[in-house]
Amino acid sequence: MPIARSGDADIAYEITGSGDLLLMIMGFLADSRMWVLQTPAFAEHFSCITFDNRGVGMSSRPPGPYTMEQMASDALAVMDDAGIERAHVLGISMGGAIAQHVALKAP
Repeated sequence: MPIARSGDADIAYEITGSGDLLLMIMGFLADSRMWVLQTPAFAEHFSCITFDNRGVGMSSRPPGPYTMEQMASDALAVMDDAGIERAHVLGISMGGAIAQHVALKAP
């Protein structure tokens, strides 16, 4: 699993499938394994980018609390590390709030 550096955190991510890029952002305290049922279906049409938010899964756990801005920066760091300029974004629960911040921070 590749690792992107974002500020004080290492963010683990994975890319599966082919087609247009789809950044998939999970909610609070859940890691990217929560996408296990959706990713195979989406991967038939998209290159799915899943990652573990800071503090969960394979990503590092720097001292918190964490802000939406930090977590949006983490998502953009994943995209930068993978050489991705643009992607569709899908978020569940808090992942949706992170997605909104990503849209505001994106160039």
